[in-house]
Amino acid sequence: MSEESDNRPQVDRGAGPVLGTPGEVTAALQDVVTALLRAPAGAPLRALEAGAGKRIRLDVPEDAYIVGVDTDDTAMNLNPRLHERVVGDLHDYVASPDSFDLITCWYVLEHVERPEDLIARFARMIAPGGLVVLAVPHLWSPKSLFTKLTPHAFHVWFRRRVLGFPNAGRPGYGPYPTTLRRTIAPAAITALVARHGLAPVFEGYFEDEKQARFRRRLGITGRRWSLVRGLVRALSLGRLDAARSEYVVVLRRDPARPRPALSESLSTRA
Repeated sequence: MSEESDNRPQVDRGAGPVLGTPGEVTAALQDVVTALLRAPAGAPLRALEAGAGKRIRLDVPEDAYIVGVDTDDTAMNLNPRLHERVVGDLHDYVASPDSFDLITCWYVLEHVERPEDLIARFARMIAPGGLVVLAVPHLWSPKSLFTKLTPHAFHVWFRRRVLGFPNAGRPGYGPYPTTLRRTIAPAAITALVARHGLAPVFEGYFEDEKQARFRRRLGITGRRWSLVRGLVRALSLGRLDAARSEYVVVLRRDPARPRPALSESLSTRA
């Protein structure tokens, strides 16, 4: 067994957040979604891909009706599962209350100015008992802090020249400009959604695959990686964990809790 595999975090499916590799955490998330997701009687499941991109992230029934919303029409045109493609800003997208049984917002909130407004909109769009799935960079990780403190042009250069993605920054391909507001931190999301009748039923953390490949190229594996993680935790007084660079959460709408009015849900604009 390699030194790297000896020190790789093992998936923990017990109480509390799930920790593991991207594949392990995503599989655990999928299990929760599959177990809890329900379509209306006699009707197909309706799903919203908020920031659709080139593919859907979760397995849904084949007869599910999927709506995609994204500003990047090039990326959406590469997504074969979408029944509707809405080109535009998610802040401008309007849907009736209780329109969707599943809303997936995968690596979008870190790119918008007011992620709390989108979460409030999702809370109105989701049907009773429905699920909202969010994936964001873990704000309190070295990767996110480095991203926030460096310009977008550097992110494009780094992904092309260092990570080896030649299409980075071209139409239909990331990276996209980031805002990384504090409202996408795990604790902030949990506090925010509680006001909108949503509750976490799953949380997970994992290390970004691109970060993992890069550190392995530098020889930061095994005991060296454990040392780096420990040093980061010590210097940040326990706030940062280099191995928890990504955060995913499944939120369920409480069927019994009334939803606040839209004017009460959205934050006040300056």
